[in-house]
Amino acid sequence: MSELPLKRESVRRQVLLALALALALGLLLAGAIAAKHGLFSRQAELYFVADSAAGITPGLSVRLSGFRIGSVTDVALQDDLKVRVTMQIEAERFAALRADAHAEWFKEQLQAAVIDLNPGVAAAPLSPTDPRVTLGRRRTLTEVANDLRNRLVPILDDLKQVSSTVAQRKDDLGAALANTQAASAQLAAASSELRALLSQARGRVSTVGEQAQQAMGQVPGLLSQVSQTLVRLDGAAQQARGTLDGVNARLPALLSSSGDTLEQLNGAVRDLRAVSAAASATLPGVLRSTGPLLDDTRDMVGGVRAAWPVRALVAPPPSALVPLDSHDGARLRESNAR
Repeated sequence: MSELPLKRESVRRQVLLALALALALGLLLAGAIAAKHGLFSRQAELYFVADSAAGITPGLSVRLSGFRIGSVTDVALQDDLKVRVTMQIEAERFAALRADAHAEWFKEQLQAAVIDLNPGVAAAPLSPTDPRVTLGRRRTLTEVANDLRNRLVPILDDLKQVSSTVAQRKDDLGAALANTQAASAQLAAASSELRALLSQARGRVSTVGEQAQQAMGQVPGLLSQVSQTLVRLDGAAQQARGTLDGVNARLPALLSSSGDTLEQLNGAVRDLRAVSAAASATLPGVLRSTGPLLDDTRDMVGGVRAAWPVRALVAPPPSALVPLDSHDGARLRESNAR
């Protein structure tokens, strides 16, 4: 009867020891969790104001450069219907935040939402009396997919319309293809004709080149002739220059002799004027006595012609000339001989 109470006492002690050990392990785990969440470290508060509290709840993790440094402690609606979100982070991390610090909310697929802090680059630190940071929302994959779907849907609709239009215009497309084939055949014929024209043009260009080469071969002879002509012109110019020099040398003497001759002519003209003036005074009387002298001379000549055979001494008048259209050359010679 005494062994049974001893066994019960031993079992009770073992159970108490197990409970104490479990309690100690629970307290140790709770302390580790509390230490991990920063319950035993100094905390600093900061906040931001958002338009909506959608996706933001107390206990939401706050990260800096990918590491958890705190969490959201309070979400309160203000009088202006804005939402004030208060966060607690480690005090030593608070010193790294600058005045332009920025909080960004994002949520990846199948993961909890996170607030990521950007410390900023301003020179001034974040004010401890009013530690307010700005807020932005990073688009999730769902939002990106929805945006992409919204962009692709109109394009797909347009493609459907185009495909339906193509199906409706199938016959027109066949005709267009036939026209394209005919146009390509005509283009091939035109290209062949163009090649033939190019070959002819090349032949003509080669002929023109040969003629140009021949002409260039004749150019030296022409240049030599031109040079000879220029030499002759140079000699003629030198002769003309010598002649002009001789004229220039003789011109003063000629001009002086011309001046003397003009003076002599002026003197002769003056003498003629004097003679004509003297003759004009005696000429009227001479002219008046000329009439009777002429009558006497006429009478004397008439008497001599009647009294003396003057006709035998005077040659008879020549016979009449033969007309130009006459062919009697002998008569013309006889007339010339007389």
